[in-house]
Amino acid sequence: MKQVREDTFAYLEKKNIAYIRSESNFFMMEVNRPGMDFAKDMAANKVIIGRVWPVWPTKVRVTIGTQDEMNKFKAAVDKVIAA
Repeated sequence: MKQVREDTFAYLEKKNIAYIRSESNFFMMEVNRPGMDFAKDMAANKVIIGRVWPVWPTKVRVTIGTQDEMNKFKAAVDKVIAA
């Protein structure tokens, strides 16, 4: 999981996407818009991400999955951000 997490963090840094680094199986990602809207757009791309907390309305919780799952996550982020 550590390698998958570090690969995902490297992707986020390359894309200049802010996130809260974690040593666990999830992290918080800044999406610069209502997190629920971002989550819905990700779901439309067949990627389900975690919940949004009222105290952090523009951040979403992302659980680290397998390398294949995180590759799908990265592809979906690319599409959602480009839209």
